[in-house]
Amino acid sequence: MVDKNAKIMDGAGPFFFEGNKIGILILHGGGGGSCADLKRLAEDLHKKGGYTISVPLLPGFGTKPEDLKNVTIEEWKSALDEETTILMDICDKIIVGGHSMGGILTIILAANYTLDAIFTISAPIGIQTFLFHLVPLFEIFKKYHAINSEQLKKETSGKWIGYNKIPLNIAKKIKKLMKDMKKSLHMVNCPTLLFQGRLDSEIKKKSMDYIFSNIATNYKKKIWLEQNSHPILNSPDHNQIVLETFNFINDICP
Repeated sequence: MVDKNAKIMDGAGPFFFEGNKIGILILHGGGGGSCADLKRLAEDLHKKGGYTISVPLLPGFGTKPEDLKNVTIEEWKSALDEETTILMDICDKIIVGGHSMGGILTIILAANYTLDAIFTISAPIGIQTFLFHLVPLFEIFKKYHAINSEQLKKETSGKWIGYNKIPLNIAKKIKKLMKDMKKSLHMVNCPTLLFQGRLDSEIKKKSMDYIFSNIATNYKKKIWLEQNSHPILNSPDHNQIVLETFNFINDICP
């Protein structure tokens, strides 16, 4: 369980942009970052389409690494149930999107709710990083993996906000979620837009193709982001993501 009284890091989120009756829930990834990764995307979609957009801070993120170590998958799912219900109460159309682990959670959510559409960015079916597969061994000796947060801040002009270390047990949680996502694909019938970075070396290359082939909906589209690696913050394909998502939403909610 996480410390519900823990102070949220400045700029980590959550973010909410009030708009029209088309509601969009956008979920951040699990790499130790925060809602800050998605703030620009949410802002630009809000400006372009006037949508009501919520970017919730998942339990365990944006506070302290110990919270991420102690958080459970059930806490994430419970938080998303609450966020979805809140958005459904104020909007007529509900669209959910997510980056990386947020994309996994998006698909799982779509299998359990009647959504108008979903979109995912770099949702993995597997992680390619060699060390990811050695986590069970490393956990015997240490509980956290260091992140060069200062370098990430420098590379993003101070926009990156997250931890300087992440618990190794996050890998087990992501593996479990990927397994749950694969089981959920045949239950997802809403329109779906998929993105994946052509230069992404962190997730399995066939991730987007696998999701596209196995998801139940017939209304689906996949787009390769030619200049993008895995991170979404300061994406070189940002404008393409915004435009494609905007056009997709307009097709679903004319």
